[in-house]
Amino acid sequence: MTDYEKEYFTNGGYRPMVNYPNHLLRAQKIIKIARPQSVLDVGCAYGYVTMYLQQLGLSAMGCDVSKWCEEQAARIIPNSYKRCPAWQLDFDDGQFDLIYCEGVLEHLPEDKINDVFKEFQRVGKRFYLALAFAGREGVDKTEGHLCIHDIQWWFERMPEFSWLYGGPGCSAEGNQFIYKG
Repeated sequence: MTDYEKEYFTNGGYRPMVNYPNHLLRAQKIIKIARPQSVLDVGCAYGYVTMYLQQLGLSAMGCDVSKWCEEQAARIIPNSYKRCPAWQLDFDDGQFDLIYCEGVLEHLPEDKINDVFKEFQRVGKRFYLALAFAGREGVDKTEGHLCIHDIQWWFERMPEFSWLYGGPGCSAEGNQFIYKG
Protein backbone atom coordinates (compact mmCIF):
# COMPACT_ATOMS: atom_id res chain seq x y z
CA MET A 1 0.00 0.00 0.00
CA THR A 2 1.24 3.48 -0.83
CA ASP A 3 2.52 5.64 2.00
CA TYR A 4 0.75 8.99 1.61
CA GLU A 5 3.36 11.07 3.36
CA LYS A 6 6.03 13.58 2.30
CA GLU A 7 7.63 11.56 -0.52
CA TYR A 8 4.29 10.93 -2.23
CA PHE A 9 3.32 14.61 -2.19
CA THR A 10 6.72 16.03 -3.10
CA ASN A 11 8.29 13.51 -5.51
CA GLY A 12 5.90 10.59 -5.86
CA GLY A 13 2.65 9.67 -7.50
CA TYR A 14 1.00 13.01 -6.86
CA ARG A 15 3.84 15.09 -8.34
CA PRO A 16 4.83 18.17 -6.38
CA MET A 17 1.74 19.38 -4.51
CA VAL A 18 1.35 23.11 -5.04
CA ASN A 19 -1.58 25.49 -5.27
CA TYR A 20 -2.70 24.71 -8.82
CA PRO A 21 -5.16 27.02 -10.63
CA ASN A 22 -7.71 24.18 -10.78
CA HIS A 23 -8.12 24.32 -6.97
CA LEU A 24 -10.00 27.64 -7.25
CA LEU A 25 -11.96 26.27 -10.23
CA ARG A 26 -13.00 23.24 -8.15
CA ALA A 27 -14.22 25.49 -5.32
CA GLN A 28 -16.22 27.61 -7.75
CA LYS A 29 -17.71 24.49 -9.35
CA ILE A 30 -18.78 23.13 -5.95
CA ILE A 31 -20.63 26.35 -5.21
CA LYS A 32 -22.24 26.46 -8.66
CA ILE A 33 -23.41 22.84 -8.57
CA ALA A 34 -24.76 22.51 -5.04
CA ARG A 35 -24.87 25.98 -3.45
CA PRO A 36 -23.85 24.60 -0.04
CA GLN A 37 -23.20 26.63 3.09
CA SER A 38 -20.82 24.07 4.58
CA VAL A 39 -18.44 21.59 2.93
CA LEU A 40 -16.21 18.77 4.11
CA ASP A 41 -13.32 18.09 1.71
CA VAL A 42 -12.44 14.42 2.27
CA GLY A 43 -8.88 13.65 1.22
CA CYS A 44 -8.05 17.35 1.01
CA ALA A 45 -4.25 16.90 1.00
CA TYR A 46 -2.85 20.34 1.92
CA GLY A 47 -6.29 21.97 1.86
CA TYR A 48 -6.15 24.32 -1.12
CA VAL A 49 -9.75 23.67 -2.25
CA THR A 50 -10.88 24.06 1.37
CA MET A 51 -9.00 27.38 1.56
CA TYR A 52 -10.76 28.70 -1.54
CA LEU A 53 -14.16 27.57 -0.29
CA GLN A 54 -13.50 29.55 2.90
CA GLN A 55 -12.37 32.59 0.91
CA LEU A 56 -15.60 32.37 -1.09
CA GLY A 57 -17.61 32.58 2.14
CA LEU A 58 -18.38 28.95 2.97
CA SER A 59 -17.78 27.09 6.19
CA ALA A 60 -15.31 24.43 5.08
CA MET A 61 -13.18 21.76 6.72
CA GLY A 62 -10.67 19.35 5.27
CA CYS A 63 -9.53 15.91 6.32
CA ASP A 64 -6.92 13.45 5.16
CA VAL A 65 -5.04 10.46 6.58
CA SER A 66 -1.60 11.97 6.06
CA LYS A 67 0.46 13.41 8.90
CA TRP A 68 2.53 15.27 6.28
CA CYS A 69 -0.63 16.86 4.86
CA GLU A 70 -1.76 17.76 8.36
CA GLU A 71 1.50 19.69 8.85
CA GLN A 72 1.05 21.54 5.53
CA ALA A 73 -2.63 22.25 6.16
CA ALA A 74 -1.75 23.92 9.46
CA ARG A 75 -0.33 26.81 7.34
CA ILE A 76 -2.98 26.82 4.63
CA ILE A 77 -6.21 26.15 6.53
CA PRO A 78 -5.34 26.58 10.22
CA ASN A 79 -7.90 25.06 12.59
CA SER A 80 -9.84 23.64 9.63
CA TYR A 81 -8.26 20.20 9.25
CA LYS A 82 -8.60 16.82 10.92
CA ARG A 83 -6.53 13.74 10.31
CA CYS A 84 -8.84 10.75 9.87
CA PRO A 85 -9.58 8.07 7.27
CA ALA A 86 -12.50 8.52 4.89
CA TRP A 87 -14.25 5.45 6.35
CA GLN A 88 -14.06 6.84 9.90
CA LEU A 89 -14.76 10.57 9.67
CA ASP A 90 -14.23 12.45 12.92
CA PHE A 91 -17.20 14.80 12.49
CA ASP A 92 -20.73 15.08 13.87
CA ASP A 93 -23.78 13.60 12.17
CA GLY A 94 -25.23 15.97 9.58
CA GLN A 95 -22.49 18.54 10.12
CA PHE A 96 -22.00 19.48 6.44
CA ASP A 97 -24.28 20.37 3.53
CA LEU A 98 -21.92 18.76 1.05
CA ILE A 99 -19.19 16.14 1.17
CA TYR A 100 -16.56 16.73 -1.52
CA CYS A 101 -14.11 13.96 -2.35
CA GLU A 102 -11.82 14.18 -5.36
CA GLY A 103 -9.02 11.85 -6.36
CA VAL A 104 -9.36 9.76 -3.22
CA LEU A 105 -11.76 6.86 -3.74
CA GLU A 106 -9.52 5.04 -6.20
CA HIS A 107 -6.75 5.05 -3.56
CA LEU A 108 -8.84 3.23 -0.97
CA PRO A 109 -9.10 -0.52 -0.47
CA GLU A 110 -12.20 -1.77 -2.27
CA ASP A 111 -13.54 -3.32 0.94
CA LYS A 112 -13.73 0.19 2.49
CA ILE A 113 -15.77 1.90 -0.25
CA ASN A 114 -19.21 1.08 1.19
CA ASP A 115 -18.04 2.27 4.63
CA VAL A 116 -16.81 5.52 3.07
CA PHE A 117 -20.18 6.18 1.44
CA LYS A 118 -21.95 5.41 4.75
CA GLU A 119 -19.74 7.98 6.46
CA PHE A 120 -20.54 10.53 3.73
CA GLN A 121 -24.23 9.99 4.44
CA ARG A 122 -23.71 10.22 8.18
CA VAL A 123 -21.83 13.54 8.25
CA GLY A 124 -23.47 15.05 5.17
CA LYS A 125 -26.91 16.67 5.15
CA ARG A 126 -27.82 16.90 1.50
CA PHE A 127 -25.29 16.28 -1.24
CA TYR A 128 -22.22 14.26 -2.08
CA LEU A 129 -19.78 15.14 -4.82
CA ALA A 130 -17.30 12.37 -5.54
CA LEU A 131 -14.72 12.32 -8.27
CA ALA A 132 -13.40 8.86 -8.94
CA PHE A 133 -10.90 7.60 -11.44
CA ALA A 134 -13.14 5.35 -13.48
CA GLY A 135 -10.94 3.30 -15.71
CA ARG A 136 -10.26 -0.10 -17.09
CA GLU A 137 -9.47 -2.62 -14.38
CA GLY A 138 -5.93 -3.87 -14.62
CA VAL A 139 -5.04 -1.29 -17.30
CA ASP A 140 -5.39 2.13 -15.68
CA LYS A 141 -3.76 1.43 -12.33
CA THR A 142 -1.06 3.87 -11.32
CA GLU A 143 0.80 4.38 -8.05
CA GLY A 144 -1.60 4.01 -5.18
CA HIS A 145 -4.67 3.15 -7.26
CA LEU A 146 -6.27 0.21 -5.47
CA CYS A 147 -9.89 0.46 -6.60
CA ILE A 148 -10.30 0.93 -10.35
CA HIS A 149 -13.70 0.25 -11.86
CA ASP A 150 -15.90 1.63 -14.59
CA ILE A 151 -18.30 4.43 -13.85
CA GLN A 152 -21.30 2.09 -13.55
CA TRP A 153 -19.61 0.24 -10.65
CA TRP A 154 -19.15 3.54 -8.80
CA PHE A 155 -22.68 4.72 -9.60
CA GLU A 156 -24.20 1.54 -8.15
CA ARG A 157 -22.44 2.13 -4.80
CA MET A 158 -22.71 5.89 -4.33
CA PRO A 159 -25.44 7.32 -2.10
CA GLU A 160 -28.56 9.07 -3.34
CA PHE A 161 -28.19 12.79 -4.03
CA SER A 162 -24.66 12.35 -5.32
CA TRP A 163 -22.78 13.63 -8.29
CA LEU A 164 -20.03 11.48 -9.74
CA TYR A 165 -17.46 12.57 -12.25
CA GLY A 166 -15.51 9.83 -13.89
CA GLY A 167 -13.46 8.82 -16.84
CA PRO A 168 -9.90 8.04 -17.77
CA GLY A 169 -7.75 10.74 -16.20
CA CYS A 170 -10.82 11.86 -14.31
CA SER A 171 -11.11 15.49 -13.27
CA ALA A 172 -13.91 17.94 -12.61
CA GLU A 173 -13.96 18.34 -16.38
CA GLY A 174 -14.02 14.52 -16.69
CA ASN A 175 -15.46 12.40 -19.42
CA GLN A 176 -18.75 11.70 -17.66
CA PHE A 177 -20.89 13.51 -15.12
CA ILE A 178 -23.84 11.72 -13.55
CA TYR A 179 -26.28 12.56 -10.77
CA LYS A 180 -28.00 10.00 -8.59
CA GLY A 181 -31.03 11.66 -7.05
